[in-house]
Amino acid sequence: MGFSKDKINSTILKKDFVTKNTYKQNFEARPVDTQILQDNDPNFRVYDATINTFNSASTSYFHKTIGGYHAAKLQRYQDIIDRHISKNNQGVLNMLNTKYFILQGADGSPTVQRNPAALGNAWFVNNIIQVPDANAEIDSLTSFDPAGDAVVHNEFKDYIANLTPSKNGAITLKSYHPNKLVYESNTEGEQFAVFSEVWYGPNKGWQASIDGKPVDHIRTNYLLRGLKIPSGKHEVIFEFKPQAYFLGETISLISSLILIGLLIFYIYTQVRPSKDSVVKA
Repeated sequence: MGFSKDKINSTILKKDFVTKNTYKQNFEARPVDTQILQDNDPNFRVYDATINTFNSASTSYFHKTIGGYHAAKLQRYQDIIDRHISKNNQGVLNMLNTKYFILQGADGSPTVQRNPAALGNAWFVNNIIQVPDANAEIDSLTSFDPAGDAVVHNEFKDYIANLTPSKNGAITLKSYHPNKLVYESNTEGEQFAVFSEVWYGPNKGWQASIDGKPVDHIRTNYLLRGLKIPSGKHEVIFEFKPQAYFLGETISLISSLILIGLLIFYIYTQVRPSKDSVVKA
């Protein structure tokens, strides 16, 4: 017994498409979303345990989350998911500034739980744990104190040489944009700051500066950014300025100017009267 073409098409439509109202429901804030959005500081992260956290982007419509979905995931972040977040490592969740958890309530409806131990956007530490390799680096996150410890790979040993941080002072996020983060630091003595932002490796576009002067920053805690900050009050900026992009922009600009110059020269040679024409006239 066969099926008509119209019946097959109708079945496909019902299976693969939803009504406009059903689609809009994906963008309607739940009571828990509304509750979290009342927080005046938007620069924190949310862990939504009521969904498939790392394969759904629905929560990201309302909040910065530690989850979400992308087909090409950053390997270091995936390592953290597999080794620590999936095992509810509270220290790792704190260093990721996970301020709110959305959990399944006893009645089945989502509820909000605030995490007072979330470490914020940046903080100073008083202990640097130097490790020899990547395995030791990620393993150290199992039982470390993220509020006081910074785990640093041996490849950055020269950067932290003779550094004795005391966790003295404060550092706060003053301005946030996806491509530029501005912090204000005030401390006594040279300190080591950890930033709750992913480290993408050297020469990948993110550049650090203190009071407008470029400085190096390193990876810490396997995933995050670490920076030495001198004593006193300073402005710290992380800005996404990939050299390859700006080099490409410069080359494009020069090429465009050359092309325009050639076009003007061609028009000029075609329009101007020749010497023979002038003599005959």
